[in-house]
Amino acid sequence: MSAGNGDPQDENYDGPRATDRYFMVPAGESTIWGEVTGEVEVKVFVYDRFSGEPATGQEVTFEVMGTQANPPHLQARATVTDDAGAAKVRAYFGVDAGSWTVRADHPYANAVSFTLESTPVETGTLRVRVENSAPTIMRLGNIDVKVYREDVLNCDYFSPYGQIGVTPLTEGNVSFAGESIDFEGLGTRNRYVVTAVARGERGQIAAGGCVNALSVSADTTSEVELLLQLVPLNPVGRYDVVSFWDFTEAIADSGAAGAVIVRVLNVFENPGQAIYDEIIALVSNLVGGLISSAIDTFLDLTNLDQAFQNMINAFIEDNAVLRQIRDAGRDLRDVVANLQVHSELSIGKLDSNYTFSGQDNWIGLTLYWRWDCADNAPADCGAIELVPEADGQFAELGLLSSNWTGQVVAYDQLQINRHPVSLRYGRLIIYVLNDVILPRLTDGNATSMSEAFAYWIGCEDLANSIIPNGQVCVTEDSYCLQATTVANFCESAVSTIFSFADMMVRGLEFDMGLQLGGSGKLIEEDSDGLVDRIEEGLFDGFVQASDGGQSSPFTATFSGVHRHYGE
Repeated sequence: MSAGNGDPQDENYDGPRATDRYFMVPAGESTIWGEVTGEVEVKVFVYDRFSGEPATGQEVTFEVMGTQANPPHLQARATVTDDAGAAKVRAYFGVDAGSWTVRADHPYANAVSFTLESTPVETGTLRVRVENSAPTIMRLGNIDVKVYREDVLNCDYFSPYGQIGVTPLTEGNVSFAGESIDFEGLGTRNRYVVTAVARGERGQIAAGGCVNALSVSADTTSEVELLLQLVPLNPVGRYDVVSFWDFTEAIADSGAAGAVIVRVLNVFENPGQAIYDEIIALVSNLVGGLISSAIDTFLDLTNLDQAFQNMINAFIEDNAVLRQIRDAGRDLRDVVANLQVHSELSIGKLDSNYTFSGQDNWIGLTLYWRWDCADNAPADCGAIELVPEADGQFAELGLLSSNWTGQVVAYDQLQINRHPVSLRYGRLIIYVLNDVILPRLTDGNATSMSEAFAYWIGCEDLANSIIPNGQVCVTEDSYCLQATTVANFCESAVSTIFSFADMMVRGLEFDMGLQLGGSGKLIEEDSDGLVDRIEEGLFDGFVQASDGGQSSPFTATFSGVHRHYGE
C-alpha cells in the first residue's frame, strides 16, 4: 500500500486515520502497465478494521490525479464493493504513452494510489472522409468526428445526440462534408468505431453516422468513408399557431353561397344606389300601369331620375352616421375577406413511415376593421377578437376544428393532406356587422342594417326633398306621383333591401365549407431532435359549396411554436 506524506489532514494522505472504520489495499501491484489505446483494471479490497471481514456494499470512488495531457478514461467514477470486498474499474489509455496516478477513496478508510503506465506499441493512422448522403436537402458543417474502442461503443447504440458515460480515444472536427481527418497513433491490436455528428444551417445537430470494426496496420494509413444520414425530426406535440387567410378571390367564385355574399357586400358598399334602384323599381311598377308612357319617359319629364340620385347621395353624405355606416359597409368586404386565426395544432405519434394524424382546433379569430385607424397606427389597431365559449363553440359559428393526416419528408418538410373544414362564413359576416360594427357606430341603437337605415334614413324628409310640392305630374291631366307614395316606397325599399340581406346571409348555414391542405418547414433549435417551431407554413385550398361546386383557390400563411410540457 502506498504511503502518503504522513499528515492525516492532507487531502492526498493515503495512510490510516484514527476515525477510519475500514482499511483498503490494492489488489496486486500499485503500478499497472498497459499499452497505448489499451486497457487495464484498477482494483482494491476493502475490509472491516475491527473484524477483518470483507466490507460489502461500500462505495469507492476513483479519480485520475494531476493535469497531464490525454489521461486515461475511467469506466466509472465510483463502484460498490462485492461480497469479497472488491471494487474495480477499467481504465482506457489514449493514443499517447505516459504515466498517470489514479486514486481510490472511501470516506471511512485510507486511500490507495496507483501508477498507470502506458507504453508505446505498433501504431497506424486512420483517415476518415465524411460524406453527406443528402446534399440537395441540407448543407452540413461543423462535424465532430470521434474514435472509440470497439469494446466501449458499438454503432447499434450510437446516437447523434450523445453517448452517456462514454469517452472517445481521440476526436477532431472538419468544417464541411467531403473533407477528411487523420487520427494517428492508433494501436494495431485493437478494433475501433468511428462516429460523426454534423450540424445544420441553424447550428442544430442534423445528421450522424457510425462505422464499426475498423482496424489499422503498423506505420500505414487506413482510409474509411463515413456517410452522414439526416436525423429524422420528431414533430409530435402541440403548437400555438397563427394563420392569415385571404378569401378575396374565393368568395366571388364559390357558387350560390358566394353569390349571396357578394350581393350583400355590394349592397352594403353602396346603400344609396341600392335604395335608389329599389324605389325606381317600385315607381316603375306603379306608373307603368297608369300611364301609357314608358317609365324612362316619365322620369325624364319629371326630372325625378336625377333628383332621386342626387338627393339620396346628398342625404347620405350630409348624415354623418349614415356616411359612417356606408363606409363601414365598404370596409366589411376587406374585414371578412382577411382573417387571422389562432389555433392549437396537435400532431400525434409518428409511425414507421413518418406519417401521423393531426388536429387543428381554432381557439380565436381576429378580424381588422381599421376604418378609423391613422396611417401610422399600430398593427393591432382595429382588431376584432372572437373567442370561443367554455364548450369551444364560437357563438353562432359553431365548433371550428379539423382532423387530418400528414407526414414529414426531406428531413424538415411538413406535409398536411387535404381535408375539410366547416366554416359558417355567412354567419361570420353578419356577426361582424350586427354585433360589432353597427353597435359601435350607433351607440347600440342598431344591430342590423335594416334597423340602422330605417332609423336614420328619414324617408318622409327624403320624399319631401325630392317632391317639395307634395306631388309631381307629367301633365295636368296625367298621372301625378305623390310625395307620400315616394316615402312609402322608400320605407319599403329600406326594409326590403336590408332585411332581405340579413335573411340571406343568416340562411347560408354550412353552405360554404373549406377543402385545404398545407405544408411547412420544421425548425429544430436545441439539438434534441424535437421540433421547436413551424415556419413558412402555407395552407391552400378552395371553397366547397353544397352543390359540389368549387371556388378559385384561396391561401393562408401560418407559423407555429411548440408548446412545451406544462405550458
